[in-house]
Order: sequence, then C-alpha cells, then structure tokens
Amino acid sequence: MTRQIRLLTKLSLYGMFGFNEFRHTRDGKKKLRFCLMGVLWALLILMLAGYVGLTSYGLVVIGMGYFVPAVLGTLVSLVTFFFTVMKAGPVLFDQRAYEKQVALPVEAKSIIVSRFLSMYLTDMLLGLVVMLPGMAVYGAIERPGAAFYVYGCIVILFLPLLPLTAASVVGAVIAGIAGRWRRKNLASILLTMIFVCAILVGSMSLNGMDESQLGAMMEEFALQMERQIGRLYPPAIWISRAMVSGKAAWLLLFLGVSLGCFLIFLEILGRFYGRVCQMLSAREARGNYRMERLQAKSVMRSLVEREWRRYFASSVYVVNTLTGELMMVLLALGVALAGRDTVDKLLGLPGAVDRTLPVLLGAMPVMMPLTACSLSMEGKSWWMTQTLPVTRRELVWSKVNLQLIVALPFYLVSEAALLIALRPGLPEAVCLLAVPAAYILFGARVGIAVNEKFPVFDWDSEAKVVKQGASAFLMLVIGLAVAAVPIIALFVLEGMTVAVHGATAGVLLLLTWLMDVRGRGKPCPPYRLD
Repeated sequence: MTRQIRLLTKLSLYGMFGFNEFRHTRDGKKKLRFCLMGVLWALLILMLAGYVGLTSYGLVVIGMGYFVPAVLGTLVSLVTFFFTVMKAGPVLFDQRAYEKQVALPVEAKSIIVSRFLSMYLTDMLLGLVVMLPGMAVYGAIERPGAAFYVYGCIVILFLPLLPLTAASVVGAVIAGIAGRWRRKNLASILLTMIFVCAILVGSMSLNGMDESQLGAMMEEFALQMERQIGRLYPPAIWISRAMVSGKAAWLLLFLGVSLGCFLIFLEILGRFYGRVCQMLSAREARGNYRMERLQAKSVMRSLVEREWRRYFASSVYVVNTLTGELMMVLLALGVALAGRDTVDKLLGLPGAVDRTLPVLLGAMPVMMPLTACSLSMEGKSWWMTQTLPVTRRELVWSKVNLQLIVALPFYLVSEAALLIALRPGLPEAVCLLAVPAAYILFGARVGIAVNEKFPVFDWDSEAKVVKQGASAFLMLVIGLAVAAVPIIALFVLEGMTVAVHGATAGVLLLLTWLMDVRGRGKPCPPYRLD
C-alpha cells in the first residue's frame, strides 16, 4: 500500500506542476516558459519571505516576539483552509479520476491518501515559506533554546493537517448539499461564495480594534490580539506556547488534535469514498426536452451566451474568479461603514483613503479575472471553437464582455456605497468611478493575452487550470504590479492625486487598446494553441 501511495502521489504532483511535460517536451519555447515561470515563482517566494520577516521583526520590536509563531501559524492555517475549501470537491472527490484509478490494482484508501498527500505537500511548502523566515528573525533577536527550532520543524510538518481536514469536510458538505438541488452548480457556487465571504469578514475582524484600543498600553494590545487569535484558531496558541516556552505538553496537544482529526476523517472516508464520489457527482437527468421556436441571434450575443453557460457550469471556475470582485465589495463596504477618518487613523497615513482607494478597488479584480482561464477552459473542445465562422476579435471580446458583465454588479455596489458614504467632490468622484472601471477593462483584456501565451488544454481537472495554471499566477503578479506603481506615485507626488489617477486610467486604457489593435482583422485562430 505504501508503494501505491508513493506512486500515485508522485504522478499527481508531476501532473500538478508540469514536471513530466518539462522533462519530455522537445519544444524549446515551452521549456523557456517553464523556466520563466520558475523564476517568477522564486521572486514571489522571496517577496513573501521578506514580508513575513518584516512582520516578525515588527512583532519582536514591540515586545510581542513570543506571539510570532501564533500569528504565522494562523496565517498558514487560514490560507490553507481558504484554498482547500474551494478545491476539495474537484480534487479530493473527482469521480472521473477515481474511476480511472480504481480500475488499476490499487486500494481505494491508497487513492484517498495520495490525493490528501498531494494537497498536503503543496500546503506544507506554504508553511515552510511562512514559518521559516519568522523563526529565523525571532531566533536571531531573541536567541531561544534548541527546543524552539526542534518544535518549530515538527509544527511545520503537521501544521496543514487540521485546516486540510476541516476544509475537506466543509467542501464535501457544500458539494453534498448542492447535489440535492436541481441547479447543482448554482447551489454550489452560492454556498461556497457565502462561506468565502464569512472567512473574509472573519479575518478582517482581527484588525477591528478601535482607536482607544490602539492607544492603550502595549500589554493590553498583546492580550487583545492573543484573545482574538485564540477565538479564531486555538491551535495557534498551543503552537506559540510550545515553541517559545519549550513545553512538550502543548506540542503533544497540537499533534494529538491534528493527527487525531485527520486519521478519524481518513478512516471514515475510506469506508464510504466510492459512494461519496458517486453521490457528489450525481446529476439529475430529465427526459422532457421539447423542440420550441428557433431564434436567430447576433454573433456576439451567441458567443457571450455560450461563454456564460460554460462559466456557470463550473463552480470552481466561478468561485475562484469572483473572489477579486467580492474583495472589492467588502473593501468598499468596510470603508463606507468605518468612515474615511477612522481608516486613515488606523493606517496612520492621513489622506490614504482618498489617494489609494480607487487603485485598490480596481486592482482586486485584475488579480483573478475569468479571462485568464477562459481559453484554457475550452479544453479538448477547442477544435470545435476553431471551426466557428467568427473572427479572432469577436471571440476575444465575447470573453471580455462576459468579464465585464460579471464584474458590473459588484462595481456598481462598491461605487454606490462609497459615493453615498464618503460624498467626494467632483474630481475625486470621477477618479473613484473611472480608475476601477479602467482596471476592470484592462484586467479582462490582458487576461486573454496572458492565456494566449500559456494555454492548458490537456487538463483532467478544472482546478488545474483555475488554480495551478501559469495564466492565473501571472495575473496575480500583474495585478500587484499595476497596483504598486500608481500607489508609490501617489505617495511620492503629494498634492497630485487627481493627476496620478488620470494618468493611471489613461495608461491602462491605452494598453487595452494596443492589445486589441494587434489582433484586429485576423481570422480565428491566428495563433496555434497546443
């Protein structure tokens, strides 16, 4: 059984990271793309490690060094839980992949464990990137004993188990409830989005201390933070006490709860895994189809409706690409409810809201637009799209238009809430309306351009395209870049806020137009996607 688990896990990881394709392809361009993606991943890891190191240093300086393991452990657990909830259904309970593997001479438990291991190993890498820099900073300043490092290494190995188990249970429950409804995908999307909103709002409550609390003594601040993290995730407190004080009892408690929950869930799931997969993938078949009146529609409307049906046919696709729009709405509502002055005082930067809010609102949808995966989501049916009598521009703008249609309600809600609450002047109101709109349009168009360069058509799971594709990762980097540049300019060029916002919107619209001009008049497809 151990050999089966090892081989299945190895196969899953090779497919997840594209190692097999990199090793065996003879296409030099593909190998170059893989190398460039490796460089980008390395840069992102270095940026994350630097951020974690600075955060840990800040906690040590203000006298809260003992709380570094708890903060970092909570961060890793929240991120693991958040992303595993959205991929538990398509990865852990993938019926099609299970049917292929169960025909092999392997045990069902080996399949389950291998799928858990593939998710566990990727989550453990996150734990390494986050925990190790924090431990290094704390160790260099506080000089703890050897137990701190030994316990820290053990914690890193077992940290993903508890959030991974909890997220798998929640993902299965969401999929099971949705499977009982007639509109299965819509139900799954709604339930998952409600859960994602709850996580985002709950995580924001960690910073929900008012001005009087911020001005209190440092000890009271530390106790308040400890109480909040203790309510949110008690195992983080156990980790902190075990590593800092060197008490093995707290480490044993953490390991017992994490391993116990994981093994119990694994044993229960192993007994009913086949039936769970069948139940979650069951679909209602109706035989009451009737031919009705045919209607002729324009090419663009037909293409947009086609994209609309494909988009809402995948709950993974919808949930992952709507997170940016949800964060935009939550940010707008948070600022509207708290008020401009309160947010400025919390940040310690006078005028920060007026300067950065338009850019932040617009950059969030850019980080994960649906167009970054829309070509890859065609999958093995891409050849059918190639036979359609449409131009390249019509195909591209059908996908861009869908992104605009999906983002429009979130944009309107965000803008209405801010305009009513903040009551900005005319120049500021124009910036608040124009800059996010320019970002959304730019993100929709650049998503297609990126996906053209990094298409994935041979996927066997939608999660591979939406979560692990190079296009999705590059859009995250692009979103961070197009937000960082104007924000830096806004703080450097004080008193020129309107001018910087106008230049930002103008540059984004110019780049969008240039990308569109390049493909104008070309047939579909003018490029080879293989």
